[in-house]
Amino acid sequence: MKALVSQLTCGAAILAAMLLGPSTLSAAPKKPATIKDLDNQQVDVSPDPPQDVDAAKTMASYKRFLDLNAGDAALRAEALRRLGDLNLESSESERIERELATNEGLRATEAIHLYTALLKTYPKYERNDSVLYQLARAYELNAQPDRALNSLDQLVAQYPSSHFIDEAQFRRGELLFSDKAYPKAQAAYEAVIKTGATSAFYNQSLYKHGWSLFKQGENERSLDSFAGVLDSVLTSKRDPNALIEIDTLSRANRELVEDTFRVMSITFSYLDGPKTIQEFVRRHKPRPYSYLLYARLGDLYMEKERYTDAADSYRAFVSQDRNNEKAPLLETQAIEAYQKGGFPQLVLQGKKEFVENYSFGTAYWQGRQPSSEPQVVAVLKTNLKDVAQYYHAQAQRTKDVADYQEAAKWYRSYLRSWPDEPGSALTNYLLADTLFESKQYLEAAQEYESTAYHYGDHDKAAAAGYAAIIAYGKQEDSLSGEAKATLHLKTIDSSLKFAQTFPAHPESAQVLTKAATELYTAKDYLRAVAAAESLLAKQPPVDIAKQRIAWTVIGNSNFDQGVFDKAEAAYTHAQAVMPPNDPERGVIVERLAASIYKQGEQKSKSGDGAAAVDDFLRVAALAPTSTVRSSADFDAAALLVNQKQWDRAIPVLEGFRRNFPESPLQADVTRNLAVAYLAANKPAQAAVEFEKISQSPKETPDVQREATLQAADLYDKAGNSAKSRVMLEAFVKHFPQPLNPAMEARNKLSLIAVKGGDYSGRDFWLRDIIAADRSAGAARTDRSRALAAKATLTLAAPAREEFKNIKLVVPLKKSLAEKRKAMEAALKAYEAAADYQVAEVTTAATFESAELYRQLGKDLMSSERPKNLKKDELEQYDVLLEEQAFPFEEKAIKLHEVNVARTKDGTYDEWVQKSFAALAQLNPGRYGKVEIGEQQIDSIR
Repeated sequence: MKALVSQLTCGAAILAAMLLGPSTLSAAPKKPATIKDLDNQQVDVSPDPPQDVDAAKTMASYKRFLDLNAGDAALRAEALRRLGDLNLESSESERIERELATNEGLRATEAIHLYTALLKTYPKYERNDSVLYQLARAYELNAQPDRALNSLDQLVAQYPSSHFIDEAQFRRGELLFSDKAYPKAQAAYEAVIKTGATSAFYNQSLYKHGWSLFKQGENERSLDSFAGVLDSVLTSKRDPNALIEIDTLSRANRELVEDTFRVMSITFSYLDGPKTIQEFVRRHKPRPYSYLLYARLGDLYMEKERYTDAADSYRAFVSQDRNNEKAPLLETQAIEAYQKGGFPQLVLQGKKEFVENYSFGTAYWQGRQPSSEPQVVAVLKTNLKDVAQYYHAQAQRTKDVADYQEAAKWYRSYLRSWPDEPGSALTNYLLADTLFESKQYLEAAQEYESTAYHYGDHDKAAAAGYAAIIAYGKQEDSLSGEAKATLHLKTIDSSLKFAQTFPAHPESAQVLTKAATELYTAKDYLRAVAAAESLLAKQPPVDIAKQRIAWTVIGNSNFDQGVFDKAEAAYTHAQAVMPPNDPERGVIVERLAASIYKQGEQKSKSGDGAAAVDDFLRVAALAPTSTVRSSADFDAAALLVNQKQWDRAIPVLEGFRRNFPESPLQADVTRNLAVAYLAANKPAQAAVEFEKISQSPKETPDVQREATLQAADLYDKAGNSAKSRVMLEAFVKHFPQPLNPAMEARNKLSLIAVKGGDYSGRDFWLRDIIAADRSAGAARTDRSRALAAKATLTLAAPAREEFKNIKLVVPLKKSLAEKRKAMEAALKAYEAAADYQVAEVTTAATFESAELYRQLGKDLMSSERPKNLKKDELEQYDVLLEEQAFPFEEKAIKLHEVNVARTKDGTYDEWVQKSFAALAQLNPGRYGKVEIGEQQIDSIR
């Protein structure tokens, strides 16, 4: 169609030139022009179709030509064809744009008369295939399908090598198919298919060819044609074994594929269902979409509530290739079909087969990772649980050991697959119950302990911990001698762990009392003290008998066991009763300081930061000479920093710096002070600390890099631009990678230069931004490109100004050449900016480029005129200038239209708005009131 329009409009332009004759301007009178003069004229014909052609005027010109030229048959034939084309195109345009049926019919009828006259008058016209093609279109437009088919029959019969042959055959097929002439339609579609996949009508012809066969009852033959559609659309051209996902197709192709699958499924269902698919697949080369044939057939059966047939279809693919990546999906759909059909035994069998086929470690997982198959993993997890719980419930009914063993097998399979998930706790508990119920007490105890302590806090944790003690006891009852003694130690360990982990359990106190007594008897003092102190800490308090058992260990044992608050009380009491000159006082002071410090550590770990700070600061108050004081002061300051108590943290940090100048923690103090000063809004002090960090050899390069940048920002915030510039320059020099932070630093340096009026410095950093982005290679980022684009745009301004400053004076040729050269330089600069494809820069560059063309046109019109021109010569000169300026104004309009067209993509920045404003001035008839954007151009070249 585009080719015809191009021929039509170009031909109209040439014919108009022939009719109107040449037009020239001259400074002096010349002889009247004659036809002979055309021999010396050069006509430039653009390969592109003219824009904004007035169809009515063009048709009128052709009609005048036909009235005036009766002798030249070749020209009359060409004019008749083109006039017919114009009427036809005008008819279609009126139908689409105005939907005026009357005008449409008149235009189409007129086109039919013209084409018919042409065929009758000039039967040997070399382009009669095009005439027949257009005549068929006109008949269709005029609701005359029989005549349209006759024209197409004539075209394919007389012009088998025509450019329109594939479309003509396809349109014949459509007309014949609509008329239910299926064998003839089949032949027409086959003719298109023979032209190959390069035809735009290939896929639709395959599809309709299949339907033609289907309509004739040739179901199996139709499958080959439908499969051809799937081969063409769903198979990658680069890799025939690669499937193109349906969701990625265009809407038209997606609908074509879905319709194709649908009719193939219906065909398979008419035959032998999945067995027919298997035979079909065996007869043909392997296809990546084969699984979809089974899946769509199963889906069709599901719609018809034929659930077992659906399951058989899904499972048929699995039986052919159970390790295919799509096999688990179809196996799952088969199970769902059984569920919807109400077949519980088949559901169980399907789930069991699924876990046997797709549990981790099976052949399916060779070369695959669970992380890449989340859907399979989720179904596997569900099915493992369901199968295990089914056999467990059955075992509880039957008490059959085999059923217990089957349940335990699947529970263990689940736990091997997901050993550490919190949700596995319940499965582990059920496994332990299964073992306990089948009298496997030792294994049950171990699984109960795993349930209680491996998965964190959960509903069954405490019950599992207590059940483990019961199971150990049951096992002990069956033993004697050393074996029983060894197992008893495990029972005690389990009891202590239970009491410590679940202190609120009703049996906790009794279990703990028994454990402490047995440990004391065994002279295991450290563990006995731990048990006793835990017992004493219970709320509400235990009875007097239990308290009497617990008070067996005091003093240093408390410290060794980590009960530091009681250790502090003991050491404080000891210090109070000791003489001032006791040689052991120093040791007690150190232990007192350590116990206080340890309390602070415990509270910090438990999340009670405020109390921890108080404990750490108490070390300086109660034991100022102790060796642990420096650590306590530092930890207090660190917690205050974490708690954002800046006013308290700063003096503690400053005191540490004074009191412990040789401490290896001084570097940490500097870091914490930097954070504290920053948070307390003291940018000058914070900048100094960050600068120290940036220069410290103890810091990693990453820390130095961040500190340098932070120091620059803080110096700037404190009003010290010079120092900020120094830090930024150091950042760019020492830390060019990663790219984005270094680019941001360069950008800030350019802004600092502008702020100080240093435009040469600004340009230096802008050029450095461009160079850094250009040399970054694969490390380039969207941000680096954006900054480089903006820098390029800024640096283009001088070229633009140089262009604007060149005046067009006599001799115009010389000054125009200079101005054109300057414009090319500016355009190249803006083109370089647009090449970055950064939206806001591209729109600005496009606008500026358009304005360069617009300015050149304006400057041409306002250029200096040659002196001593006569009035008529001056008028001709002005006309010439207008002709020279017009293309530049047109170019400006096109570039501005490029900008406004970006509104379709949601771009409406200031440059697009400016382009709208410019278009309103340049073309007020079109853009003065309504903003439009129809065409999309990807380059401003």
